Amino acid sequence: MLNRLKKNTTSLKVNISPKNSAKLLPKSPGVYIFSNRNKDVVYVGKAKDLRSRVSSYFNSKEIRAIRIKKEVSSIDFIVVENEEDALILENDLIKKNKPRLNVRLKDDKSFPFIKINTNENFPQFFMTRNQIKDGSIYFGPYSSASNVRKTLGLINKIFPYTSCEESLPIKLCLEFHINRKKTKCSSESNKKEYAKIVDQAISFLEGNTKNALSQLKKSMWDASAFQRYEKAASIRDSISAAESLFEKQSVITSKITNISVDAFVVGSNNIETWIDVMQVREGKLSSRDHFQMEVQDFHNNKQILSSFIQSYYLGNNHPPKEVIVTEMPDDDDIIKKFLEAKYQRKISINKPQKGSKMEILSFLSNNLTKWLEYREGRINSNDKISDLSLIDIQKQLSLESKPLIIECYDISHVQGTNVVGSMVVFKNGKPDKSKYRKFEIKTSQKNDDYAALREVITRRIKRFKDSDSLPNLMLIDGGKGQLSVTHEVLISNGYKEIEIASIAKQKEEIFMPNIFESVALENGSYGKHLIQRVRDEAHRFAITYHRNKRSKKMISSELDAVLGIGPKKKKALINFFGSVKNIRNASYKELIQIKEINKKDAEKIKDLIN
Repeated sequence: MLNRLKKNTTSLKVNISPKNSAKLLPKSPGVYIFSNRNKDVVYVGKAKDLRSRVSSYFNSKEIRAIRIKKEVSSIDFIVVENEEDALILENDLIKKNKPRLNVRLKDDKSFPFIKINTNENFPQFFMTRNQIKDGSIYFGPYSSASNVRKTLGLINKIFPYTSCEESLPIKLCLEFHINRKKTKCSSESNKKEYAKIVDQAISFLEGNTKNALSQLKKSMWDASAFQRYEKAASIRDSISAAESLFEKQSVITSKITNISVDAFVVGSNNIETWIDVMQVREGKLSSRDHFQMEVQDFHNNKQILSSFIQSYYLGNNHPPKEVIVTEMPDDDDIIKKFLEAKYQRKISINKPQKGSKMEILSFLSNNLTKWLEYREGRINSNDKISDLSLIDIQKQLSLESKPLIIECYDISHVQGTNVVGSMVVFKNGKPDKSKYRKFEIKTSQKNDDYAALREVITRRIKRFKDSDSLPNLMLIDGGKGQLSVTHEVLISNGYKEIEIASIAKQKEEIFMPNIFESVALENGSYGKHLIQRVRDEAHRFAITYHRNKRSKKMISSELDAVLGIGPKKKKALINFFGSVKNIRNASYKELIQIKEINKKDAEKIKDLIN
């Protein structure tokens, strides 16, 4: 979206006071970006009239407006052609900048999608966490990878789409040998015939279950009419699998059997806010998911629903003719126009007051209430365990206070190559992944763990001045030597008040400065369990970083064989795709999405890989 709008946008930084700069904004549709004194984006919004909308923040007495304007130091804006473009751009900028005062999906980077690479001769269906504008079709977001795998497994049983590599020879295609699928490895495979199968599967994912089933039945009768009995039998099995699936789906309402809606309900407990989404097709539950939201206390349910519904359908979930909600979302008219323009059909957003659609929302609300109660109970239970664990660590290690903030460090390498360091942070006994850090070792010699650790700790304490609070406990994965290095660096830099300890790998002994004997934490204790968990997380984080670094080196060496691919192009490929597997799986169209890669480069890379 950002690239598409470049020709039609105007962006201007205004350096006078925010209130006065608002009066200078154009009376045009667009997106406004509020930043604080540190130049961090704190809020992104869309407007039909930028000047009027932004000025309203400085004249309003609403809590939301007061809270937002307190944070604003500068205003940026982008003019677009219409409100629908503003909606898309706003969503893109929220995902990119993660502004603290906006409603947004919690951990939205991690949500998986189903991808169908329809730009290939024989499209495949697979899971991805990255949406690339390459002409592929995406469905999602899904709340978990297991939900994606379950969905792929179902359509795999019903539709004989391909799941093997296009470059595989016939003799290697097991699915061809067992005649389970109509794959591209088969010499009898017909491109048009295969395209029909893919279209049927896509129709199924869009929620058109009856249409997909009728298409399958037509294909079966056609095959039978042409005396292709094996094919007809194979399609019959697919139909049986589909009908079995539909029979198992829950009936939500018995009043009207042909209802097809997407239903959205928002709810909160004392700790979290969640949205439940349910897809109902022909009166049966097709799917149900719940998503956690990042919200502020001044956000109301209408704002939360509006933000989520936009994000949900921008992710290429295909809506039915009607969307139902417990409260009408803000900007429902803009969302409706956007959906109708995107899907080229009439779509309504309604708040039913009675009848079977109200039953659907009641069913969903009741389930969300139970989920929120479960989450609150689980969180409170975990909080108690975390607090007991911190008290236990304080007692067993004789610390001055509870280690509310624990930082743990680990060094990883293979025979001295690709040496990396990691730091994980646990706050109140729970991982705070936003504070995790990776260190590429620059100065130490091969096989010198002490020098690598010295570099990591030295680089870390330089950031202490910018930190909100110092760690109560620094935990090192290692023995006495690693402890000594860490202690020396801290003391020499004036941080003697920070408590430190190291944990040896073999006997899991704890070493502390100025204590000759190791400390053995009590087996099965809350404290020992948390220490082990922190250490294991630091090790996992370091190993993952190390593997990624090695993978990038492998990619680099393979790309050296491609004429015309120099350091700049290699770096662009590695940064974009991240792994050998992703580059190998990349289509020609995906490769030329990278501005440094031209058509000839893409052809050479595909030739080398194949």
